[in-house]
Amino acid sequence: MVEVMTRPVTYRIVDCPDGRFAVVAVATSGTAYWRRGLLTLAEADACVEDLRAMLSLCGAALACSDHAPDPHTPNWPRPPG
Repeated sequence: MVEVMTRPVTYRIVDCPDGRFAVVAVATSGTAYWRRGLLTLAEADACVEDLRAMLSLCGAALACSDHAPDPHTPNWPRPPG
């Protein structure tokens, strides 16, 4: 069996203007996936751990993107619709 090292999916927890939180995961393709409407930081952390568990089943890693651009700037991926 040959192991293939994949690049990690990066994520960031975003503090939204409405007081809620969102988790933004960015795939290696650059596509951003948003999970919005999380009421607490603990709920956002649980969302990240669920995502980490699902990705590990696929052999992918999840890494925090501490040095990602500010989500309130124009170059940050925007949620759909």
